[in-house]
Amino acid sequence: MAIVGADVVGHEVDYWPAEVPFESDVEVRKYVPNEDLYWASQGNIRRVVVKYFHLPPIYYLMHWNRGVELAGLDAKVAAGRACKEDFSGAILAEVVGYICRFCDARLRAALADGGNPILSDDMSVRMSTHEFVEKCPVCHHQIMRNVVEFLPRL
Repeated sequence: MAIVGADVVGHEVDYWPAEVPFESDVEVRKYVPNEDLYWASQGNIRRVVVKYFHLPPIYYLMHWNRGVELAGLDAKVAAGRACKEDFSGAILAEVVGYICRFCDARLRAALADGGNPILSDDMSVRMSTHEFVEKCPVCHHQIMRNVVEFLPRL
């Protein structure tokens, strides 16, 4: 785990590269151990914990479009050399419960958090260029939320 500075992403965050086990000495809100195993295995996702002022830390995902190579970013973050440009194309996502309005499937989804101060500079560009999931993975109807990825049913 490494820390990404406030000058890079808007606040200081703890950053976990792919496949690195998540650890914390304090309770982290929204962290679900069996879900973290899936997110840790995804090449276009990095797990982060954000500490806002006096509030308990919160688990989020940084999500890039598929095909982005992040091993170089992991090395830069570990060395303390990451800069804003290294996070271009990323958006912050929150893992939430999701119910399809067509088939009532109850799923877990990573939703873009466009109102969060992390990665908030040029948010309109980030949101307009990001690839979102367009259909429910169960019934395949068009969805209208900013879902970046569904957690497969465990």
